[in-house]
Amino acid sequence: MKIYGHYMSAPANQVRLTASALGQDYDYVHVDLGAGEQKSPDYLTVNRFGRVPAMDDNGFKLAESGAISRYLACKSDCAAYPKDPQKRAEIDQWMDFSAHHIRANMGKVLFNKVFAPMFEMEADQKSLDEGVENLNNNLPVLDAQLAKTPFATGDALTIADTALISAMEPFEMIEYDLSATPNVAKYRERIAGEDWYKNVHAHYAAEMNG
Repeated sequence: MKIYGHYMSAPANQVRLTASALGQDYDYVHVDLGAGEQKSPDYLTVNRFGRVPAMDDNGFKLAESGAISRYLACKSDCAAYPKDPQKRAEIDQWMDFSAHHIRANMGKVLFNKVFAPMFEMEADQKSLDEGVENLNNNLPVLDAQLAKTPFATGDALTIADTALISAMEPFEMIEYDLSATPNVAKYRERIAGEDWYKNVHAHYAAEMNG
């Protein structure tokens, strides 16, 4: 199995972390987004959308981080995505929360605060402010959940957690203060110490800094 990604891509990191957490072997293929490899004819045969991540499991090709993560979990037939429809729905709820309320707003802040200056582009202050405000409004919801359970949906790791962790990786880079959400801070610190996490990378910021 091959997983295609880029170290700056939270969705791609979500897939890599999911595979690692599930103990699934894969070959990682780095896609040079700056060079436009994601739009190359060869890559488009793997991911027709021309983005990362993508997966090729012995000829079965799939795109989109949520779809790939669910496929990997279903293939493993494990507790990370149990068959019970209510438990799955709860996991899906937190995966959607992660994508729409954490990752999307993190992207606004990260682009305008870090990437725009890096590439000598003008930052969009309105987008930056909206991203910070939405993170401030949504992270306490996750923090309240983590005050009750060690993981997003209970006592065990699920693919909701790999989605959340990958979405929150750039906090250090954007200098986001987590003091108001101490349970989120502890959750991130605990997971960063797990072997399955370290098998992917030491930390997003470390990858970015080479």
